Amino acid sequence: MDFAAQQYGETPFVLRRTSDGWKGYNFVEAARATHSFTALLEREGVRPGDRVGLQSENRPEWGLAYMAILEAGAVVVPLDAALKAQEVGEILSTAGATFCVVSERQHPVIEAARAARLPGMKLVSLDVFEGLPCWDDAQREFPNETARPARAEMGDLAVIIFTSGTTGQAKGVMLSHANLLYNAEGVARTIDCGPGDRMLSVLPLHHTFECTIGFICPLRCGGSVAYARGLDSKQLREDMRTSDATLFVAVPLLYEKLLTAIHKGVEDLPTPRRLLVKTLFGITRVVRQLTGVRIGKTLLRPVREKAGLGKIRIFACGAAALATEVFWGYTDLGWSFVEGYGLTETSPVVCLNRPQRPNPGGVGWPLVGVEVRIDSPGADGNGEICVRGPNIMLGYYGNPAATAEVIRDGWFFTGDLGCFAPDGRVRITGRLKNMIATAAGKKIYPEEVEVQLINSPYVLEVVVAGGKDAKGEREEVHAHIYPNLPELELLARSQSRTCDDAFVETTLRADVEARCEALAPYKRVKRVLVRKGEFPKTTTGKIKRQNLAADTMVQPLRASGVA
Repeated sequence: MDFAAQQYGETPFVLRRTSDGWKGYNFVEAARATHSFTALLEREGVRPGDRVGLQSENRPEWGLAYMAILEAGAVVVPLDAALKAQEVGEILSTAGATFCVVSERQHPVIEAARAARLPGMKLVSLDVFEGLPCWDDAQREFPNETARPARAEMGDLAVIIFTSGTTGQAKGVMLSHANLLYNAEGVARTIDCGPGDRMLSVLPLHHTFECTIGFICPLRCGGSVAYARGLDSKQLREDMRTSDATLFVAVPLLYEKLLTAIHKGVEDLPTPRRLLVKTLFGITRVVRQLTGVRIGKTLLRPVREKAGLGKIRIFACGAAALATEVFWGYTDLGWSFVEGYGLTETSPVVCLNRPQRPNPGGVGWPLVGVEVRIDSPGADGNGEICVRGPNIMLGYYGNPAATAEVIRDGWFFTGDLGCFAPDGRVRITGRLKNMIATAAGKKIYPEEVEVQLINSPYVLEVVVAGGKDAKGEREEVHAHIYPNLPELELLARSQSRTCDDAFVETTLRADVEARCEALAPYKRVKRVLVRKGEFPKTTTGKIKRQNLAADTMVQPLRASGVA
């Protein structure tokens, strides 16, 4: 923090929207506030090596608290603000957290988790709340604190990021200070960001993708970050316009919605202007298709400015696959649209396209110092993507067996399938892992949903997997269930009903929805498919996950829960 303060001084750093515009901390103020909060944490008992949870909505103080925890020599355990108390308790308990920094909005979840699992855990608040030591206390009581001596080496553990949150399934990715710094440096060099850039931050900061690109990178290169108020399209576009953002990082689903909103704005124009803009769109697209020349940057500048997005120079996308038509939609409008690839275990970025002239069909070239190879490629060149470099995690917390499975001879085996494009970029072709990736960039591990459903008296076997939504466009959570018909028949008789398909449908839907209440909304089952027979199994008794729908009832059951 002090290096950035010396380099960039009173340049704005982290900002929030207020009635008086975008306000927050410049680099000098951010360093001073961080040191003050470090002093408060130390007074409350935080010591080097302690695990400290961090649970808050996106705001300037999130990143500064993150840095204060590290300055105290402790280890940060970032938490997803969408998680339920059960999931939060599992993560904090597994990590051995003794402290948690929390916002007022997130306090009820943390308090419930503490009461159930961690009664001795101490809380420190980012807001003035119920007598807890808080951010304002730190600024008032420790106004002149200076930087602490370094309490960790580059290779020491800095953060534990849990990729799952339900009992028995939590897997903590351990990242070192070096992991984070090398990755931030590689990203900053690739997109060439600096003091003139401002990012509008919309993704949750607990996610490594947003924390590295949306906080650590600007800290490294002198850029600033404006934290959006939310994901409402109208509000988001207003934040883009008023924040003077030049960089925007999001997931495919958000880009789809934003592009739809832009085109809707065109449709709402008076007829003469609407026809003119549509003609310009058509010319831009045809010229690009016939000649490869991209003229949208000049031809459609008025449209970008009218949409309030005239200052954006780069849109970056990750966490899930992006539709080609969405890429060209932004490119034809004159923006540089950059796709990348990474995993939490790789800090997170592995590959990134260059903003000078990006193209679809690949997730870019490896960052400087990062190696990628394809393990056991087939005739088509596809194989498992393996990564080696200074961005590879230290391992999974408390799980050496799982670590050994994925890190072999210094290479991290990602579980993703891919190949190299002719131009050297990496192309993602599929996944070996069972992980479900939604269009919103959320990653769901089937086992954590299955553990909620398998204890149902009406379920004999269950497999949770990704499946397409009703329109066949996006991936969502599906549960394939082999029902316990004897138990369902007993229930039907007790209610003087017939155990027909309708009864099975109603009972299973209600049971699945009730059991998924303990999960974050994006993890909940959207569709239930009932099997007529048992799942095929291996010789060791494990269910084979291939061809899951081959033996389902004719009419699948549609769960009524929402994401």
